[in-house]
Amino acid sequence: MISAIEEDLSIKIDNHRTLWLTEISRQTFMSQGAESLESDDGLFIVLEDLANNTFEILAKAASPITAMALFDLIAASKAST
Repeated sequence: MISAIEEDLSIKIDNHRTLWLTEISRQTFMSQGAESLESDDGLFIVLEDLANNTFEILAKAASPITAMALFDLIAASKAST
């Protein structure tokens, strides 16, 4: 389900479940009924379960502005290593 995001933005829970810090599509936002999270902009914590083929939004982690700042920090740290 998630292929463009680097592994260091994820935490492997077990053989089939992974927590991701990621952006989501509007389609995912709507299909999950996540309207209580206000918008699909920003970063979200999601649980991917490959055994059950599910992708569940758990929480909104950052606003769009904070998300961009976080991605800039990650990019800068990768450039300096």
